[in-house]
Order: sequence, then C-alpha cells, then structure tokens
Amino acid sequence: MNLNAPHTDLFKRFLNEIRFWYRTGKEPKSANQDMKYYLDLQEKRLQEHNLKVQVSFEPEGEVYSAHEVLSTIPVLNSIDHLSRFKQSTYFQSGNQTITYYREDRQIYRKEKFLTLYQVILDPEPGDRHVGGTTYVCPNCGAISTLETLQAQGCTYCGTRYVMKDLYPKVTNYYCLDNSGISQETSRHHRSIILAVAALFGIFCTIYSQSSSDDFTVFTAILSLLFCGAIGVFLTYFCISLFYLGKLLTQAGKSIKVLKGSAGSKRKITKELSQFDPSFSYEYFEGKALSLARLIMFHNDLPNCVQYQGTDSSDAFADLIDIQYQGGLGVESIQRKHDRIEVNLRLYLINTIDTGKKIKEEEETVRIRMYHNVASPVDPTFSIRKVQCPCCGGSFDAREQKCCPFCNQEYDAGINDWVVTQIER
Repeated sequence: MNLNAPHTDLFKRFLNEIRFWYRTGKEPKSANQDMKYYLDLQEKRLQEHNLKVQVSFEPEGEVYSAHEVLSTIPVLNSIDHLSRFKQSTYFQSGNQTITYYREDRQIYRKEKFLTLYQVILDPEPGDRHVGGTTYVCPNCGAISTLETLQAQGCTYCGTRYVMKDLYPKVTNYYCLDNSGISQETSRHHRSIILAVAALFGIFCTIYSQSSSDDFTVFTAILSLLFCGAIGVFLTYFCISLFYLGKLLTQAGKSIKVLKGSAGSKRKITKELSQFDPSFSYEYFEGKALSLARLIMFHNDLPNCVQYQGTDSSDAFADLIDIQYQGGLGVESIQRKHDRIEVNLRLYLINTIDTGKKIKEEEETVRIRMYHNVASPVDPTFSIRKVQCPCCGGSFDAREQKCCPFCNQEYDAGINDWVVTQIER
C-alpha cells in the first residue's frame, strides 16, 4: 500500500469531476470513454425518473494506492507489437452525503462513511511500442494510433494531443461501506451539550422542590460538574450502543458477502490464467462490475454490443444507482469450444426509485460472461473504437451491433468480455 503514489492528483481531479457531473451532467475528462458512456446511460435513467442528485465527499486521511499490476496486460497494437499497460487501484476514505430531488423537492438523503476506489490505466513507462495502440479521438471519435494523435494529429479533425490528454485514465470507480467507527468526535458535541443541559435542568428542578437550602453559586457549579460527567458518560454509552448495533448489522451483511465470495479470487485466477497469461484479477473484477452497470442502465439491450442475452431492460428500470459490496462469487468456469464462460455473483447495494420513494436494497446479481480464448483481453478496448474483423471498417458500436459497411454482426468477445445473461 503506497502513500502519495503517482496518480494521486488524478484521483483527486476525478473526484471533483464526478461531483460536478452529478450537478451538471458534464462528463469527467479524467474518465475513459466507456465510463463516460456508462455515466451518460445513468444520467438518462435519472432524467427518466425526473430526479436530480447532489453528492458531497469529505475526505478523511490520505490517498493510497492498493494494487499496481505492472507488465502483465499486453495489447497487440496496429503495428503488430505488444504494448504494455499498468493498472493501479487508488482509494481514500471519507464521509459521503447523497441527496435526491424530484421537482426541486428533497425526497431522500443519506450519509455514509465509506471508501472510494478508482481504477487507473496507464501505459507502462518506457514502452516504445505503445505509440501503435489505437485510440478514439476525444474530439471527433475517429480511430487513430497514439503516435499519430501526438505527432500529426487526428487524420479527420486535425486535433493534436500530448500523452497526458490521452492517458492515464480512470476506467472504473466504486465505493465500499466502511463498517468502522469514525474517530471524528466533534459531530457528537451537540448531543453531549444537550444531554448535560437536560440533566442539569432536571437536577435543579428536583433540588429546588426537595431542599429548603438556597441554591448557591457553589452548589450550581458542583451540580453542573456532576451533570456534565454523567451526561458525557450516558451520551457516549448510548452512542457506543448505536455503533455496536450498526457494526453487528454491517458484520452480518459482510458475512454473507465473504461466504459467497470465499475462494473466488484464487479459483478465477487459476482457471483464467491458463488461457491468458496476462490475466489480472483486479482488471477482471472491475470489468465484471463495469459491464453489469452498463447493461443494467441500458434501455436498448438488443443493440448493446457487449450483451447477447434476452432483452431484460424492464427488469432494471427502477434502478438509479449501484454500490458494489466488494464481493464477487463464482459459480462455474468452463470452456465451450472457442469460448471461456464464467458464471458470477455480484453482491450489490442498489438504489431503487419506486415512484413514491427512494430506497436501498441488498441484491445479488447473477451474470454470465464469455471471452474468445484465441486472443487476450484488450484493456484498452472501447466500444467506440470497434474494428470489423470481416471488412476492417471502424465504427462506433455504442448504438449498433452490426458493421455499417458489410452488415456483419460484431462479436465483442474477440477483444473483451461479453455478457450473455444477467438477472436480479
């Protein structure tokens, strides 16, 4: 675990951009293209429900880097060389407040102490082949190589970039509930003052009614000190009981997730690394969550290039936000002909709009995914830069599955993972 890791500033910048996105809908510049697409889908879902959201995050402590996977994610680029990318996971704890409004009226508000995670992808330093990796021009959407975008500029719109405009990028983010008790005691000062004032008032009333002695300044000071000591004790005793109950409740939830995901990392890594020597569990975990989000917020699944199952759009129509619980369970991993298929369980806390109120529910989402074993997973894959394997034509696959040039349906499983089934 590293403090002040290289992408700390990017972590903080994305955090500010995602808060700004909630208020204005402006896409975060630090996010990669597929995350921007997912955020667009979530924004449309909120608009359908006539909802506006405000999110604040007050950090406590520093930004840390939890994982850094180096030289294990190769990409075969356009000049037939392997480019290598590194993936890092950054996190920071803090207090999050999320507020939902409908027709400018607050209908839901919740505060949580949680840990925010961001997954960041960056070319490995010194890789001389990375310039041949394809990239979608952020200005016009045309496909070029990184080298071309930096040297000559986009061949379609002429926009020229430096590497920091293109990488590193945040490819995924999620929050985990922090079951520990925040050490910030200032939030309880008001409760202590009220408790002491109430006890002092009660004591004074009882004393004046039961004693004929005058209530002197000395007696008042002693009474205030006594009530203060009792008030602090009782307040912290009640607060401790509250947090103990909260901790036990959180522990009960965690046990379910831990039990369901026990051994999954080892099993997934062992099985999938046989087909892809560059396999990274952290990347796979983030990809499963990213695809689940994409599909659950998609309103036109028959035209979603990374989904090949039955249209289940209506099953997720009430969903407005997703929180990962940090648990990924595996039910089966098997090879079928040229595909490797994985059946997973994602443990989530979903925010649901019933039309009358907002509520959170723990849900287990089952997801089935496949990938073509003949080629490694491309961590730079984007549905905005699809290249048809039949005719070589490039097109944006966000809204269509078939190549517009030869009408051949594109199989995203060649470069990435594809979902064939998802259910709540």
